[in-house]
Amino acid sequence: MSRGFAKKAKGFTLLEIMIAMAISALIGIAAMALLDRATVAHANIKHQGSRFNQIERTWLFISNDIQQLAPRQFRDEFGDKKNNLTSDDATGTTHLSFTRLGRRNPAKLPRSNLEKLSYLVEDNVLKRVSFVYPDGMSNEQGQKRPLLEDVIGLSVNFFDGEEWHPFWPVDQVAESTENQLPVALKLGLELKDLGMVERLFVLSDEGVLSDKEERN
Repeated sequence: MSRGFAKKAKGFTLLEIMIAMAISALIGIAAMALLDRATVAHANIKHQGSRFNQIERTWLFISNDIQQLAPRQFRDEFGDKKNNLTSDDATGTTHLSFTRLGRRNPAKLPRSNLEKLSYLVEDNVLKRVSFVYPDGMSNEQGQKRPLLEDVIGLSVNFFDGEEWHPFWPVDQVAESTENQLPVALKLGLELKDLGMVERLFVLSDEGVLSDKEERN
């Protein structure tokens, strides 16, 4: 009886313990690798979600401004009349500038409800530039608000009812084009991580342009 009991009480051998420890280590390494991958995937999903939210919020800002677009000319710091919609300047910097209605005035100050705005890219950041007065202000006097980072460039195109143009008005000389809006505007943002994203904005009815041309 004592010999049988001694055999039953015999423990694991050193080799069996080492094999068990090796198996446990492999399982632990595999579990850590899976956990690391899950953590990285979660971080990427969270980052992408935040990025998409920023992009949609930027489009919302731009859309709200364009929907309030006022078909009027403005005067620059030299007093010269300028077309409301512009997409480039003497330096060749692409931007979108216009005057909008509905400027907020919670303090009930004696000022116009018009607001001159510009959207441009500086240092890979899309910025919304607002001006205190709609006329007589230089670009340096605007208040810049960063909207979106990692933006390589900005593109603007205007649709006159027949074809697209990179500038507006198409006829820079004719007085009949003053205060005339294009049918649509296509704004593109070239992003470092997502490439080119575009949004189309309808500004006026094609028939309105045709009627104006016939009257003129």
